[in-house]
Amino acid sequence: MPDVTLVVRGLADPGEAERLQTAIERIGEVRAANVDAEKGLLAVSYEGGEAELTRIEGAVKEAGFEPEPTPGAENAGG
Repeated sequence: MPDVTLVVRGLADPGEAERLQTAIERIGEVRAANVDAEKGLLAVSYEGGEAELTRIEGAVKEAGFEPEPTPGAENAGG
């Protein structure tokens, strides 16, 4: 199961973090998600590969935020 941490631009408060976490957890392949609003980070454990990671990033964008891979995350998803 791949794990990835994304930098999420635009997180202003814990309420937004909770909304984002809920949106990510609704994705079927996601097994766990944790959003840290203070640090602007989203940690996700999911099943799958690049296509699923793209879905996760799309969900972040749909929630109104801008995802960026953290250093070293470019190999996430196999």
